[in-house]
Amino acid sequence: MLSFREKDVLDLMDRLMSITNIIRATPHIFRHIQISMLTETGVGIPTIMQRVGHEDVATTMQVYTHVTNKMKKDAPAKVNNLYGNIFKKFF
Repeated sequence: MLSFREKDVLDLMDRLMSITNIIRATPHIFRHIQISMLTETGVGIPTIMQRVGHEDVATTMQVYTHVTNKMKKDAPAKVNNLYGNIFKKFF
């Protein structure tokens, strides 16, 4: 038997799926989303691991950290901000 809290989460999932194009999802997806969002905003891996209870960095890195579209889009600007002027000294 599900506890009241678990049932609420499952009911929320059903409502979300009924108003979106999501066909199938479980509450566990929120764990993946949280970790991806933390990674996207630059939160360090040790902090994320502590927050979600991981002891093995491989679990966090291989299973839960996903490269998001925002991360792909922001990567060139971040590299440019850090290293963009390095070659101007030589030219």
